[in-house]
Amino acid sequence: MKSLLKAVGAIALTGVLALPVLADDAKDQKDLKKVIEDQGINYVETAQKGITLSGYVDTSYTEQFAGRGEYAPGTPFTTNPGGGPANTHAVLRQFDTSNNTFNINAVKIALEKALPDKNDWAAGFRIDTIYGEDAKYLNDTAINGTTNTSGLALEQALVKFRVPVGNGLDIYAGKFVTFLGYEVIESPANLNFSRGLLFTNAIPLTHTGVYADYKFNDTFEAKFGIVDGWNNSTSSSVSTLAGTASENSFGKAITGQLNINAPGKNANITQSFIYSPEGEPGVIGQDNGPVVVYDIWGNWSPKFAESSDPKSGVSDPLLLGFNVDFGYNGASGAPGGFSVPSFNNHNDGTRAVNDSNTWYGAALYAQYKFNKVFSLAGRGEYLHSDSALFPKFGPSGTDDGFAGVSQVPSQDDFSYTLTATFNIWDNLLTRAEYRVDDLCGASTGVATDAGFVSGKSSVQQEVSLEAVYSF
Repeated sequence: MKSLLKAVGAIALTGVLALPVLADDAKDQKDLKKVIEDQGINYVETAQKGITLSGYVDTSYTEQFAGRGEYAPGTPFTTNPGGGPANTHAVLRQFDTSNNTFNINAVKIALEKALPDKNDWAAGFRIDTIYGEDAKYLNDTAINGTTNTSGLALEQALVKFRVPVGNGLDIYAGKFVTFLGYEVIESPANLNFSRGLLFTNAIPLTHTGVYADYKFNDTFEAKFGIVDGWNNSTSSSVSTLAGTASENSFGKAITGQLNINAPGKNANITQSFIYSPEGEPGVIGQDNGPVVVYDIWGNWSPKFAESSDPKSGVSDPLLLGFNVDFGYNGASGAPGGFSVPSFNNHNDGTRAVNDSNTWYGAALYAQYKFNKVFSLAGRGEYLHSDSALFPKFGPSGTDDGFAGVSQVPSQDDFSYTLTATFNIWDNLLTRAEYRVDDLCGASTGVATDAGFVSGKSSVQQEVSLEAVYSF
């Protein structure tokens, strides 16, 4: 089986987490083949031998409510892509922002010719398209600009080829999902229905460029690439405080990853980074860089939790995971379109040009499979961002006193999620989820600059039901 997307359905059905590697075209094909064969799921092979078609249909119902049930249309969401009342308390959400609605999250279709297991000259391709509400958050500057209202997104489109040097050097060129993050764009490939704070706010989602993947042995695998930046299919950079593009701008980013597997194959650590020397104006504000993010995540299936009962149908019931992100935007002090009256400190009605935006966060994951039908997964997250006028996320602090406006200096947010998964029907994943976000606002305890209504609760809660059929 050479279809990566089929692994999404199979792993979701068994409750086993595959996470970013499911959306990553460079995953070891042998492991995916075994997963699919164990589940007895057949992919569709096209008339041309070796080209496979696969996908899934993801539907849900979401009900959101604040601590005292307040909803107030306004910044940042005047409307929700999926309909329903706008909820300003959902500002840290990216995919599940609709309240009291039934949702067609995604109809995903993937077409692929995978590289063979044999280390020989070979070529292939992969195309992933998503139609539905999830697609509206997959913007691409070259394809649909900064906003996507069509409900159709090209998630991946790449060609790949192998150079048989050493263990085989695989080259990928085109649009592909990011190396960073524990979670992935495809909801059924994650432990939880909703995407977490870190995935939504701390990292990019897709890149367009080229990268190489080399597997040294069963323990070490490395990737390195050069891309147009965050969620871009065109180079973009700025060279002045006013945001004017320069003909000589580099406008590229470099990204890489190192994955380390434990000898017992029950644990791994993955470290990734992206570095944009001249900034990411389309994501974090129109200003010069550099912008850098370091991401590390890991999984562990403890052997002491292994089931000794062959009738249970579960060999590794317990899965533990973590994710940590550190981000830095080196020149967020003077975004384009704003004048800089002086270079003073930011307590005198001016904005300091050397102010910086940093963000960091951590997430813990756990899943326990009671049997082949039922499992529980939990996620706890913390996200912090320092002062910046244009951070990637919504309710983040900005400098004090710029242009005479009192603004909060930082933002601390917490999120807790519990997800129950049921695998009753073949190829059908069903989940029920409860999530609480505590958007704590500024370090001073005041959240007036974070899109909240004064005097109202900053606690966001959500109950979700999901059904996904994979083919």
